[in-house]
Amino acid sequence: MIHRKGWCLFLMSNRVLLTISVLISNRPDTVRKCLDSIRPLLARVSSELILVDTGCGEQVRGIIEEYTDNIVDFKWCRDFAKARNAGLERAGGEWFLYLDDDEWFEDVTDIIRFFRSGEYRIYGVGLYTVRDYVRTDGSQYSDSLVARLIRLEPDIKFIYRIHESFNRAPGKAKRLNAFVHHYGYAFQTRAEAREHAARNIGLLQEELAEHPCNMRHTLQLAQEYNVLGEIDKSLELSLEAIDRAEREAVEEEYCLSSLYGNVINGYMATYQYDEAISKGEVYIKSSRTDRMVKALIAGRLAMAFVDKEAYDKALDYGKAYWATYQMYQKNRDAFMGFETPVTQSCFNRQKRTPILGSGVRAAVRCGKAELAWEWFQAMDWELEKYSLDFGVIRDILKYMAEADPRDLPYYDKMSNVLLERPDLESTVLETIMECCSSREADNSEICGSEKECDSSGIEEKQIRAISAYAGLKADHWFVKLSRLTAAAFRPRRGICCNAEEAEAMALEIWEAGEESMEYMKACHMPEAVRLLGGDMGHVLEMLPFSRWERQLGEYFGRYTWRDTVWLAEALEAAGEQDSMHMLAWRAACGISRASAEAAAMERGEERYGSAEDMMRGLEEYALCRMALCGKIYREEVIQSMQDVLPEEYRGAFAIRDLLEKTETKAYAEAVEAVREIKNLLPGLANIMKHYLIWLEEQLKRQKRESVQAAGEFQVLAGQIKAKVYALAEAGQYQAALGVAEQLHALLPEDEEINQLRNKLMQTNF
Repeated sequence: MIHRKGWCLFLMSNRVLLTISVLISNRPDTVRKCLDSIRPLLARVSSELILVDTGCGEQVRGIIEEYTDNIVDFKWCRDFAKARNAGLERAGGEWFLYLDDDEWFEDVTDIIRFFRSGEYRIYGVGLYTVRDYVRTDGSQYSDSLVARLIRLEPDIKFIYRIHESFNRAPGKAKRLNAFVHHYGYAFQTRAEAREHAARNIGLLQEELAEHPCNMRHTLQLAQEYNVLGEIDKSLELSLEAIDRAEREAVEEEYCLSSLYGNVINGYMATYQYDEAISKGEVYIKSSRTDRMVKALIAGRLAMAFVDKEAYDKALDYGKAYWATYQMYQKNRDAFMGFETPVTQSCFNRQKRTPILGSGVRAAVRCGKAELAWEWFQAMDWELEKYSLDFGVIRDILKYMAEADPRDLPYYDKMSNVLLERPDLESTVLETIMECCSSREADNSEICGSEKECDSSGIEEKQIRAISAYAGLKADHWFVKLSRLTAAAFRPRRGICCNAEEAEAMALEIWEAGEESMEYMKACHMPEAVRLLGGDMGHVLEMLPFSRWERQLGEYFGRYTWRDTVWLAEALEAAGEQDSMHMLAWRAACGISRASAEAAAMERGEERYGSAEDMMRGLEEYALCRMALCGKIYREEVIQSMQDVLPEEYRGAFAIRDLLEKTETKAYAEAVEAVREIKNLLPGLANIMKHYLIWLEEQLKRQKRESVQAAGEFQVLAGQIKAKVYALAEAGQYQAALGVAEQLHALLPEDEEINQLRNKLMQTNF
């Protein structure tokens, strides 16, 4: 029993209700914050302040003397309990509160209320939260519930040289709405952290050497190893303690349950998920694990089973964790006896978020959207971006595309929460587009019974996927495409859109350029605009012509003519085909077609690579470019001053001339035209290269045919000569002369025919 000075006087006079005792070391940066934070208590509750100087130095001594002269000098002896007891022995209060000089209260209002209301009379212990920061900027911390306020009785004292505590609780506990900031674990360097942990570990090892069956010391030592990242040591220590408890009686058994939880934490931290599952499924059923540890294990198993893609099991354990969390929310005081350094973070936001994140992933994969939304709301979406589990985000967005229409409102809510964060918006939208892009929809397969499209049978998987995101609150072209698609093809989505709105959205989508083209094709955007009463021709006409031509260049720089067939067919029915925009489009399609055919010819593809198709593409380009030229320049300029026209128009006229020469088989002249085009339009070099190859082949063929024809004619001429001789020998001189005259007209240089003709003319018929 500790004999405290003034105890009897206190009983007689009841002058002091609360004693506040603070251990003072050499911490000039925090000691004022500490002492200033308790000033409201000292002012509003009958209190006294006792400061225990463990060797603070002159600077800090000068500071603390400003607050009180009730200072106990204590020579440090590596024993926190003895230092605390030095202050306790001088206490004159009915209640005793202690803290350190590197922590300070955020607000003591509830503690003041506790005493001034008289509520303190029905309790023996007051608990509040210590927020232990692990980063100096305060961004990471863990909360611990501590019993540092106690009603004094004669035998109350501190025990344990490290992580000291009272020897007993003199009554039931009251959770107070108060917490202190503690930066004692926020170290600047790794060396500082190891030095601090080494001190604690040394003291705990001394305690364990004296009390090897004490589960409290074992748990605290395991936690120190966790702080250092020495998980293997923490695991080994915990498993040994569990094994000891199976063989013999242990002290402070309430801490044993948390050692079971620490084992599962250790396996998860070292990615030994099979071991975590194997032991966790046994531990969670054990009578030695309390309900808070069971919740901890359930949460960890949910995470492990998600990693194993066993989503049904993950969902079951997620529900078990959630059920206990709900009970904790309703009556936190019922869990006070289970809170230890391992379990007390079980339900805080930093631990709760990854567990519920696994639950959300399991729920969306199992088609439980409402449950996913419920768990999603309990997660902390204010964490810094790279602390978030992007697997949760991806699964929500991915399975949203496959969700039942009745579940889409839950996905909308989850997605819109994510979009509220500017730093996540691009991630969300990129993930959505990636999910939609990766779906190789079978165009022949209509999605189930939901045939909401028109008679053309346009309901495809990608349309369903893209339209799923129509409820997102984002001003992005893809979301507008989703709304347009849903309005046209998925009326049950509830998205309404008139013709004007459809055209405005289509314009913005088109202006996204090549980025949006894949998705416009996937969801048949021109058809969607038409179904909503709009016209893609109107959409294109709203684009400045110069921008339109630039976009065409970018588009056809990435896609081939064959990639554009779908759009070309759609635009054939849109607007005026001879408008400037449509002429530019048709010209671009034509030259792309010619380029594609030339490339196929170069690769030697039999299926493609037709010179005729290449010429058809060039013809379309030339005609459309010439028509554009006619809309821009006066006829007299075009007719008499072509040399002042831009090269693309001069090139178009040159291509027309080339095609005309080709059609009339003036191949030699066509070769010269090719050279002119190569100079005017160097971008068509590959097309002209293969055109020239084709022309050379035609010239060779033409020559072969000419030679062959000449030979055949000579044979025929010989046969005719023989006939002339035969007629003459038969005395049919007149007939022979007539044939000779015809042959002479064909072969005027043939000497033999000339002689025969002359001889026949001299013959007397």
